[in-house]
Amino acid sequence: MRGSGKTVMLSVLHDELKNGVEDRFDASIDPVGGSSGLSLVLKENRDRMLQSSGGLPGQTPENSSSGKKDPVVYQWLYSRKNALGRATEESTVFSFYDNAGEDFATTEHAMSQVYLGATSGVILLLDPFGFPANRARADDRGAWLPETGPESVLAALTTVLRAVGKVKRNKKIKQPVAVVISKIDAFFDEIPADHPLRQPSSTRPVFDEGESQTVHDHVGSMIEQWGGASLIQKLDRNYETYRLFGASALGAEPDYRAGRMNNRGLLPHRVAEPLLWLMADRGFLPKAGG
Repeated sequence: MRGSGKTVMLSVLHDELKNGVEDRFDASIDPVGGSSGLSLVLKENRDRMLQSSGGLPGQTPENSSSGKKDPVVYQWLYSRKNALGRATEESTVFSFYDNAGEDFATTEHAMSQVYLGATSGVILLLDPFGFPANRARADDRGAWLPETGPESVLAALTTVLRAVGKVKRNKKIKQPVAVVISKIDAFFDEIPADHPLRQPSSTRPVFDEGESQTVHDHVGSMIEQWGGASLIQKLDRNYETYRLFGASALGAEPDYRAGRMNNRGLLPHRVAEPLLWLMADRGFLPKAGG
């Protein structure tokens, strides 16, 4: 979704994998092929944000106008203890692709994203300012107002997944979808200070299913209050498994008009949780509290 902060989120997540998730799970997470391609771009984006100017990356060009783009592919290795306390070596490969928001603005554009048929899970980032009740808040802050609403983006994604997966209308899509509301820091005034959504991610080497479900329920309630009840209905109707998240790549609202970070600096908030949920859902990471 254009303006949702995908590039900023990916740039920050790229760093969080090395400087947070690795330590949390005693793992090794590295880009396949080293620091080149999109991996290098994401690192450079973060480095520029950390400079004194604090400037944010620009919009991602449309796929149709910029030619073929390659994803960044990671390999995750870690030693996991089984029920008997014995350590076993686990590994998996995952990738991220920095789509332009226009790639999902219409079904016609979205149908070109055929690689989605090979996915075992999807992370969908949505701009909260795209919901009807939040447009005035966006205008007050000088934030980008999305031309395409969250429901339309989800509808386009759903059409693609049904088509490439040959999923009949009376069946649900099996790929789990992590639906992430970005820029959640702009709505901290609507969330109790002691709520898990306001708290930093756990440092325990497990995925906290109970906490995640609490966040899911609260984000769902917020979406409905923002006029997005139809989004929840579409998810219920079309997907076997989905989870709602709230995250902030910056951790504090930027100067939207100037396109610069808050003076507090870069304070990522729960940006890795959607990926960790997908990993736990497929059994790669252990769960707790479910």
